[in-house]
Amino acid sequence: MIYFDNAATTWKKPDGVMAAIARALGECGGNPGRSSHALSLSAAEGVDAVRCSLAALLGADDPSHIVFCHNATEALNMAILTRVQRGDHILISDREHNAVYRPVCRLLREGIADFDVFSTMGDVMQNIRSLLRKNTRMLLCNHVSNVDGAVAPIEAIGRLCRERGIYFIVDASQSLGHMPFSCKTICADAVCGPGHKGLFGIQGCGFVWLRQESGLREFHSGGSGSASRSPEMPPTLPERMEAGTLPTPAILALGAGLDFLHKTTPEAIAAHERMLADRLCDHLNDIRGIRLYRGASDSVLSFTAEQCSPDELTAALDDRHICVRGGLHCAPLSHSALGTIREGTVRVSFSYFNTKGEVDRFAKELTAILAL
Repeated sequence: MIYFDNAATTWKKPDGVMAAIARALGECGGNPGRSSHALSLSAAEGVDAVRCSLAALLGADDPSHIVFCHNATEALNMAILTRVQRGDHILISDREHNAVYRPVCRLLREGIADFDVFSTMGDVMQNIRSLLRKNTRMLLCNHVSNVDGAVAPIEAIGRLCRERGIYFIVDASQSLGHMPFSCKTICADAVCGPGHKGLFGIQGCGFVWLRQESGLREFHSGGSGSASRSPEMPPTLPERMEAGTLPTPAILALGAGLDFLHKTTPEAIAAHERMLADRLCDHLNDIRGIRLYRGASDSVLSFTAEQCSPDELTAALDDRHICVRGGLHCAPLSHSALGTIREGTVRVSFSYFNTKGEVDRFAKELTAILAL
């Protein structure tokens, strides 16, 4: 099996991930922060350790400002809905995933906020400035496109937002683990991501890092393990945002993925993925009828073929035990920007565990399919 769908979920996982899940179930079976018995305390210690490890990766000073949730979609909804105010104007990029696009569309439908989409083609900063209003209060930007790997100039965008007092939310779903990242240098107010992609964890865990804890409305309300007499959630992070039982096995699995990532380094992973992407593009450029869509990130690229649709090609590759993703990838804005909105593209996305041999076999099988 060749697995080139790592932008959806990484597979394979580092060896320590399975061991971490077993430890979570066998040694940390209690609810973290809910009791004083040994299993609960062990779970809490494990979760806190992962929070610290993730803070180190992000360059965040205070691990308590990392809030765990179930996936990046929930994290993005949390970042948006806890800060938006009635009458706000929001800017989003034309590379946003539906995890951003649909929440802001809902805010528009409900009459809470208005939004515009800025183009990432050409002069991005001028494109943003041309859409700014007096009531522009929030800007969301996908760091790396999940369609073609286009990389947004988030440092420049962050500086502009900080100067203008605009709340800046970064979707780092496709960049974390694939390249160096620092929440300080990008001037972000919130960074959202999943555990199961470039951080090598499993499904069921996501997070949002919040620069400030003041001014946040409650998102979920429920048990927090502290301030139980109060009808409101605790005032401080992370408890204010972590209502209910945390997904401890998924969080500890994320910790094992982070251990592997810290040892291997994002720089080494980026270099390996660049080698694979360059090799694949050399192959694809030799195949008639292929059109490539490749941005500055080497973990994700897309293509189309004149001979058949993305869905047909994806199915044919699956018959040959090769996993890629065809279609719109939950990113209609990106496909509109690329001109591929009718049928989408075939997406190839790499992991550190992919090999040159897999790339060569993929190209061979693709060539054979297109020759039929």
